[in-house]
Amino acid sequence: MLSHLRVASFATIFEISLSFDGGLTVITGETGAGKSLLVDALSLIAGRKPRNLSVRPGSSEAVIEAVFTPLSSPVPETLSEILSPDDDIVIRRVISPNGRLRQTVNGQSVSTSQLSGLVLLLFDLVGQGESLRMTGGDNHRQFLDEFAGTLSLASDYERMRREIQSRRRERLEILERKAASDRTLSEIRERQEDAALLAARPGEFEEISSRLTAQLNIQEILLSADRSLQMLVDDEGSVLTLLGRISGAIDRLGSLDPAVLPIRERLGEAVEILKDLSGELRHYQEGLEMDPGELATLEGRFSLYRRLAQKYHVRPEELSAVLEREGEGDPEAIDRELALFDREIGLLEEALKKTGGELSKVRREAARSFSDKVKEALRRLRIDQPSFTVGFTPYEGDLGGPGGPERVEFLFSANPGMPEKPLGEVASGGETSRVLLAITSVLADRDTVPTLIFDEIDSGIGGEVGEVLGDLLRGIGRSRQVVSITHLHQVARKGDHHIIVEKVTEKGETTSRAFPISGEDRVREIARMLGGEGISPSALSIARDLLAHS
Repeated sequence: MLSHLRVASFATIFEISLSFDGGLTVITGETGAGKSLLVDALSLIAGRKPRNLSVRPGSSEAVIEAVFTPLSSPVPETLSEILSPDDDIVIRRVISPNGRLRQTVNGQSVSTSQLSGLVLLLFDLVGQGESLRMTGGDNHRQFLDEFAGTLSLASDYERMRREIQSRRRERLEILERKAASDRTLSEIRERQEDAALLAARPGEFEEISSRLTAQLNIQEILLSADRSLQMLVDDEGSVLTLLGRISGAIDRLGSLDPAVLPIRERLGEAVEILKDLSGELRHYQEGLEMDPGELATLEGRFSLYRRLAQKYHVRPEELSAVLEREGEGDPEAIDRELALFDREIGLLEEALKKTGGELSKVRREAARSFSDKVKEALRRLRIDQPSFTVGFTPYEGDLGGPGGPERVEFLFSANPGMPEKPLGEVASGGETSRVLLAITSVLADRDTVPTLIFDEIDSGIGGEVGEVLGDLLRGIGRSRQVVSITHLHQVARKGDHHIIVEKVTEKGETTSRAFPISGEDRVREIARMLGGEGISPSALSIARDLLAHS
């Protein structure tokens, strides 16, 4: 509930400080006195931009501050670090001369969106054809749920809807992990197949490389071996032939000088060694031959090693260790997790569908009664043949939308035969205001917003309709705080509390001021509202009588 409002240095206001109580508070004053400035101030508190960014001349800033009693509904999550359930709520907005706006809640800076979300829980400002809460279909849904008693059911639906959305997002993450796991399993299977194909032996690649080199160079090897044997033993000038001649010469020398005999022995040893070498070389030569089959086999194995080494980005000799590496984790665990999620999501979807069906049924049944009551209230406000219905439009997708399976929107037409339009598209501000008032009166004992502020919704009406309007506002005020800025004496005299706004000029400066009135001051204000150039004794008498029988 609004308990206090302070406006300082705003347009023609120097400073106004007002306290508010429960019930119906009426605010009156002559045209141009500054009643609209109070509306602008409250609109600023609601997070809107002011119609006129006006800082009083000579002031450095304008300040609007409103104090509300603690919330009866849960504190918004976005403000949970600022507010506690038992806190009074102090909203302060400051306007700089350059038009810059700042706002705080309980002394801490907040964003405009945070402020707007909080205000929707504190009050509704109903003006000429507009309302903070009645301009959107989602608000219409909440109004219908208040009337139908389905707020809790709608809350359950929304909780399940968000839970399903969350679970589906988690399921997508699992599917991504599964895809990655499947790729890993595919890689493991491919590695196993490659390992079976290669069937590598330790040191095989080195052996293949050596043998392949030998096979590819067999002709040159044979030629070199043959040339070596010729030089060693086969030619007339071969090494062994020459050594034989040297041995003969040394034998002759030994017959002359026995000291040479040890040399003859060592030369003999060398000849025997070379004979052995020539035998081995001949045996090696005889074992050399071109084998096309072996060459093809060696080339195939070598090519396979090289191809797989490129595939796995390793050296050929490292392939064996890479291909024998085992996969990690349990691939079936992801399938089990996915199956569990699918079961949980399925159960939630079934519960959501059941809750949505029940919610839709109760809403549609309540909508008929709600429409009838609104039309009855509209007829009391002299819209003789109103058409008012609650429209339901299913949301796309299987999860519906915020708070239910269908969008809820109020449709209205004031003229018989004319099509109904969404409430926000009704052309006449006066008609829209009456519809808003009718809806508000129907929801008077069910709406959860504690304060309703009406800005001259009585424009264009008077007489008996004004009496009905006053009775409706006072009826709403029995269950909630109502503040009505009015120009009708029929409404003003119904108030439990009365505030007057007036404009005064002193020392060349114009100032708007506001203060509560009662007793004879209130009698005089009601008499002024009755009309006429001056306040006659008869007008005062009528005003007293009206107040006495209000």
